[in-house]
Amino acid sequence: MEAHRSYERFEQGHQIATAGEGDGGPHHGRNAAMIVAVMAAFLAFATFLANEAVKEVITDETHRANASALLESNRVKIDIAEGNVTTLRVLGAGGGQAQRAAVAADRHEARVAGQLRPADVSLSDQIQAHSQDTDHANTQHIDYELAEVGLQVGIVLASVSIIARRRWLLGAAGAVATAGVVLLLVGLLLV
Repeated sequence: MEAHRSYERFEQGHQIATAGEGDGGPHHGRNAAMIVAVMAAFLAFATFLANEAVKEVITDETHRANASALLESNRVKIDIAEGNVTTLRVLGAGGGQAQRAAVAADRHEARVAGQLRPADVSLSDQIQAHSQDTDHANTQHIDYELAEVGLQVGIVLASVSIIARRRWLLGAAGAVATAGVVLLLVGLLLV
């Protein structure tokens, strides 16, 4: 009986020496700390990428707005040039200056057809491209933000597992952080 009591005291002393109750094991704290460090590195990377995605959204929106303003200006120029052509044709139908007015009308029509209409098409294409780039950057930003959340929750759960000395918390932390890393990869590979 005395041997059994001695063994129980040894077990109690061992539990106190290893920071109390729990199923963490002798290296749980060290392992959890390493996992937290890896999660923190991924979190820093996800945060950087999220910030870069926001910058890209802002830049693309600025370019799109600029192209939209140029397109509107170009369309006003087309309308004015077409109005001038009509005016010159009306003036060309009258007296001796008709020939010069008709030539001027032809020049205006050639300018509209040769310069303004192609510029209109080019600007429309630019707007579409910037809009697609903005949508892509927005999608990446959301993926990176969600990756940040997963990694932050993983860090919290891993930290709590150190305090509570519960392996299952460390496993849950790993699962949540893995989901965050997957979202990070989705954002990176989204093309």
